Amino acid sequence: EEPAEQDASADGEGDAVDDDEESAEEAGARQVVGGLGFVGLVSSRWSRLWPGFTEVGMAFAGLIVGWLVAGSVFSAFGSGPWSLVLGPIITGVAALFYAKVGPRWARAADGRDDDEPEPTHDLPRASFLRTLLVVINGIAFAIGGSILLGWLLEAVGLSVQEQGTVLDVVERSGGGLSTEAMTLAVSALLLAPVAEEWLFRGLLFRRVAARSGRVVAYTLTALGFAALHVNPTGIFIYAWLGLVFAAVYERTGWLGAAIAVHMGNNAFVLGVLFYG
Repeated sequence: EEPAEQDASADGEGDAVDDDEESAEEAGARQVVGGLGFVGLVSSRWSRLWPGFTEVGMAFAGLIVGWLVAGSVFSAFGSGPWSLVLGPIITGVAALFYAKVGPRWARAADGRDDDEPEPTHDLPRASFLRTLLVVINGIAFAIGGSILLGWLLEAVGLSVQEQGTVLDVVERSGGGLSTEAMTLAVSALLLAPVAEEWLFRGLLFRRVAARSGRVVAYTLTALGFAALHVNPTGIFIYAWLGLVFAAVYERTGWLGAAIAVHMGNNAFVLGVLFYG
């Protein structure tokens, strides 16, 4: 009986060893599967984000083209009042470039044939009354949010300054209607809102939203809009404004609504700078 008991004990130990080995193998397999799942998740997220980044890259490539073209032309005018409209013209050239080249580049990058439809982010158009209400609220949110952000940044020791070129014009004009001041007003109240909203909301926001989703579109266009102004002290305020303008455009379906809010915000800022 003793040998039989020893054999049974040995078999039991062997089964326990086998169970331990199987458990270890199962744990290892789960780790591999989990690792592959994480890699797959990251890959899926990146494949979703990448088209949005490429769209932003194409838009900023347009800005470089605009700077080369418009900068070369306006260099002949020197640093006079006409240089104040250089920024909006560069942005306008960038919008033209991006509108023409962007879709073709995206089609080639996605491997789509010429006859395949392009992804779209359709925006239903609101009625006139609703659009008017959204524009009024948008101006209030743009101005109120900017003031609040300015207070918060000042509270933590970060001083917010307007762009140096604008401050120089205000100082030289002394509150009067000089040629330079009127040129700045035309640029800030008409040219810049039209060109910037065309590029960042009318083109970039819709294309990024169609290819990478709304959240990515809001984020990237707001950051791109802030980067365009090359004002580190005001980057948070410009990003906030980019979010507001995009929300107005998406809620109304009218690019003119975003332009109107942009104009209203700039008019308030100029009024404060010249007469505040």
